[in-house]
Amino acid sequence: MTALFGLHGFTGRADAWAEAAPHATGLAIAGHAPDVPVPPGWTFDREVDRIAATIAAGEPVHLAGYSMGGRLALAVACRRPELVARLTVVGVHPGLGDPAAIDERRAADEGWCALLERRGIEAFVAAWQEQPMWRSQGALPAEVRERQRLARLEHSPAALAAALRALGLGAMPDLWPQLAELPVPVDWVAGELDDRYADMARRAAARCRAGRTIVVAGAGHNVLLERPAEISRALGDARAERRST
Repeated sequence: MTALFGLHGFTGRADAWAEAAPHATGLAIAGHAPDVPVPPGWTFDREVDRIAATIAAGEPVHLAGYSMGGRLALAVACRRPELVARLTVVGVHPGLGDPAAIDERRAADEGWCALLERRGIEAFVAAWQEQPMWRSQGALPAEVRERQRLARLEHSPAALAAALRALGLGAMPDLWPQLAELPVPVDWVAGELDDRYADMARRAAARCRAGRTIVVAGAGHNVLLERPAEISRALGDARAERRST
């Protein structure tokens, strides 16, 4: 059976994939665990190399990632396709190509970093969770939303700020041109209510040699949290496809 590795999103934890995929090995992104710091001068590319080195011990793996983790997973597959048997990405942007868009995103991320560094983790989490992109999570049980809030509060504000500066969307390379060259099957998952990313998933899948779009009904950006059963089903379908070929 192909090993499955899961990468979480910004403010997440290594166990983010546990409910959807109990058999997965969760990987912490730099800045999101005490033993995985963000060294001075860290870059998106260096984090990609670190993750690639972590999964390179055996046979090619099924690599999965949500949001920031999905962008890193996509970059690993583009740079080191021999390490990846299949890729599943949830709520993922393949990159900004326009310099103006990059500058705008970096400025927005810097605003979040300033909030983290000046006002601390509690003020940041309160503001972060009020963004419209999380509105669909209002339908989740209160205990699920509270568990997510408490997990976010465990993070170091300085470490999160460093991670966002090094690994944010404005810091990554534009991977759109590389999608057509990806030799591995790619599952592009997005929530139906997350219009921008659902459209992006369709466009990205169409560019891949073996791309599949999965739009999950009733879900917003964080399908991994909102619909873990649908993620589990998608991962199971992928594993069944491999067994039948």
